[in-house]
Amino acid sequence: MKLIKKVFCILLILSFLFPGISRADSRPFADVPEDHFAYEAICRMKALNITGGVGDNRFGMGQTISRAEFVTFLIKLTGWEQVKPAQGSFRDNNDPGRFYYGYIETALHHGVISKDSDYFRVNDPITREEMAVMIVRALGYDALARQLSFLDSFSDVTTNKGYITLARDFGIMSGTSGQSFSPDKTATREEAAYILMKMYDKLHAKIQELHGFYAISSYSQVDLLSSLDSVSFGWSRLEYDPGSGRVILNTSRQNDNEYGFPQGFSEVLNKAEETGLSAQLMVAVKNETVADPSTGAKVPLAEYILRPEIRSSVIRSIAEQVNADSKDGYPLSFDGVVIDIEGLRANAKEAFNAFLKELRQELDKTGKLLYVAVQPARRPGQAYYDGYDFRVIGDIADKVILMAHDYYARQLTDGEMAAGYTTTPLTPIDEVYYALRAVTDKTTGVQDPGKIMLQISFDAVQWKKKDGAVVNRVPLSVSYEALHKRLLMDGVSIQYSDLSQNPYARFTDAQDGTENIIWYEDARSVEAKMKLAAMFGIRGISLWRLGNIPDYPDPEQKLFLNVWDSVLQFAGRTSK
Repeated sequence: MKLIKKVFCILLILSFLFPGISRADSRPFADVPEDHFAYEAICRMKALNITGGVGDNRFGMGQTISRAEFVTFLIKLTGWEQVKPAQGSFRDNNDPGRFYYGYIETALHHGVISKDSDYFRVNDPITREEMAVMIVRALGYDALARQLSFLDSFSDVTTNKGYITLARDFGIMSGTSGQSFSPDKTATREEAAYILMKMYDKLHAKIQELHGFYAISSYSQVDLLSSLDSVSFGWSRLEYDPGSGRVILNTSRQNDNEYGFPQGFSEVLNKAEETGLSAQLMVAVKNETVADPSTGAKVPLAEYILRPEIRSSVIRSIAEQVNADSKDGYPLSFDGVVIDIEGLRANAKEAFNAFLKELRQELDKTGKLLYVAVQPARRPGQAYYDGYDFRVIGDIADKVILMAHDYYARQLTDGEMAAGYTTTPLTPIDEVYYALRAVTDKTTGVQDPGKIMLQISFDAVQWKKKDGAVVNRVPLSVSYEALHKRLLMDGVSIQYSDLSQNPYARFTDAQDGTENIIWYEDARSVEAKMKLAAMFGIRGISLWRLGNIPDYPDPEQKLFLNVWDSVLQFAGRTSK
């Protein structure tokens, strides 16, 4: 094993070196034991030219790392261009000949460190707390960390709680024992290398599965199928049939079912098959109530179908449809099913688990996949749909789709309208963070983060104000086609909230004299969510839905509505 690790290290270093570099540079450091936990990380640091050691082919094992050394490692890892002003910003960083001069200035320029003193304390050993703060800031989460100061992650942490919590949740730093983080403890060079290479891996993570929903009005973007890994067709809906007194799976367009098979569905299925996509049938549930046969009380259909006496026939209907080989004379072929049962409360949790277990058993008979959509958890004190047992669902399902979106206000109170309240981002980054944190929790979350896909939805909501008050209690829905046209008009102010990581636009409507605010998604907000998901080890992204993904060329990055290109770029792909 030691020989294998040593050969791996040599090959890794050689793979990054340019021709002409001396043979000695390709050797692992002489003072790093091959069985040390940081051996591979140190090899990678050398290969990436982040460190050349302390001289004489030695890394400096066991030596305490200084603040200047750590900042140098960190800035090299980010790949940022060095900032080298004529005059240093700190009294102890005024010699451009020092190895750390430009790196400290670069860290200050990018907000990794702050100038809260005349001295940077270049030679002081860095503490674990300082490391966490610098890492989180370098990742771009300074604003988020400040919003999370209410979280308690370790018993011995009293300051910079948000930063330390993020460093832990991202899997970059961990506690020293039990509930202790030891924030004032210093670190060795090898400990810093191990931590920084974890950060490097987070920064360079790519999407492994890009999934999209094809439903309602998606045909305009049917060509995007070729760039996906999997697709789910929203062509079925569970609903109650009063005539028969049964729950049926409606795949037609009857009964105002927008989730039915569309005309020409075979063309779309053929495209998916030609591309080699994994194709699922999505099962939605009609938003209606059913009278309880025993009490007459109205029960949400989403809960009614989970009852033991009802779910068996529902499961059979789903299995029959996903296994069907034809419809209306055209061939069918689905690889699995997506269960999208929304609005479940805690009292339905066990019944939903039982439903999924029984469905899994039925699908296993023919080797079909099971995807399950879940609604997000929210921070303590906030109401949410808590009927989803993430751990159990993760054990049962092949994929878990986290619907962390639609956080905007569905309607305003009289007080909010009078106050002119319009701060309603669609996906505040702190809400998305908490949803990701809960679904990946090591005790109660999905145990394999590789099963999780973060879903991104594309809504746009508009508020109208007159004389300082909001005039529409319910937000107006705006299509992205209309939004794009509006953003191109004169007099529109496009803004981006660093706090929520969401864009919004302001303009005055000349026709009615109202001030208008539209919250929406753009390339920046979508990338922020994909990046945050990667920090939690999530490598799957689900898009709701084709036909509604902003895909407007924007070479000068003025509108940022080139969302599809941004998704592909983050995934390391090109449009086919």
